[in-house]
Amino acid sequence: MWYDEFVTSLVSICIPSYNGASWIEEALRSALAQTYQPLEVLVVDDASTDHTLRVVRSFRDPRIRVVANERNLGLVRNRNRCVRLSRGSLVKFLFQDDLLYSTCVEKMARLLEGHDRVGMVFAPRDILLENPKDPTAIAWRETYGILHTKFAHLSQVNRGMDLFNLWLANDFQGNWVGEPSSVMLRKACLERVGLFNTRMGLCSDYEMWIRMMYFYDAGFIDEPLSAFRFHSTSASSVNVKQNRYWLERLWLLEGLLQHREIRESHPRIKLLRDLEIKDRMSILRQRIARVKPNSSISVQFMLRSLADYYCTRILHSLTHRAGSVHA
Repeated sequence: MWYDEFVTSLVSICIPSYNGASWIEEALRSALAQTYQPLEVLVVDDASTDHTLRVVRSFRDPRIRVVANERNLGLVRNRNRCVRLSRGSLVKFLFQDDLLYSTCVEKMARLLEGHDRVGMVFAPRDILLENPKDPTAIAWRETYGILHTKFAHLSQVNRGMDLFNLWLANDFQGNWVGEPSSVMLRKACLERVGLFNTRMGLCSDYEMWIRMMYFYDAGFIDEPLSAFRFHSTSASSVNVKQNRYWLERLWLLEGLLQHREIRESHPRIKLLRDLEIKDRMSILRQRIARVKPNSSISVQFMLRSLADYYCTRILHSLTHRAGSVHA
């Protein structure tokens, strides 16, 4: 087939797993059913306490490589470890409870290989609900089922800076791309912009998409190439119920400001950061004034996380000053 001659890059399908025994077999089968070669399927298990590893090791396909972490790193750090351990020049994430359609890797790799300036490719995804009658799941699908239309217009290849500016005009509110299972990235570009922000939780994926769009063009394929599963133990569902990531947006803006190019070309981001700090402080004051014992996020947690933020910001400031002096 002409396509076999066109694309020769090794693609790493990276599956960061943790207690995913219920779903990971189906995810692995979807990875192995890809029409594209050459391919490696890298599973990095984050010290699961269920039988996830037993399920993975039951496969006898030479394309599968399994790494077991000695201790739990957490979602974002384990995702970064996947990138570091991957051997391919193209990285395709697949979460343990999601699915790839058979032509997903082929179509995304073709686009990346045909356009050197493209650092990432994304596509719509279907939504699979564990319980189609669950009001929380239905509300989530109605809100987040279709994301890419917020860009108004997308071509097969898009100038990344244009998409970045569109997103910024809306204050970087929400994920306009999708979860990692709906994205493929060029590994060299990931290494250039820095890996996923470990200060963040669930929203670290779309913070990465924003960074990638600043430095590189973005490809888009206008058809669903994956399926995202929303269920009672998925990260998205847990976040909806617990709301533990109350500083996510602040860390997103702070992370962007660590890049000199972004900081100097878009001073509006600093203004957004300062407004976000005021908003978080206002929320904290209100919470202190009427403490709710059964609240999913405690005042103590809020104070600790804010203290951590300010300490990190001071350290970054001192590092930048030291660098300027030595320069």
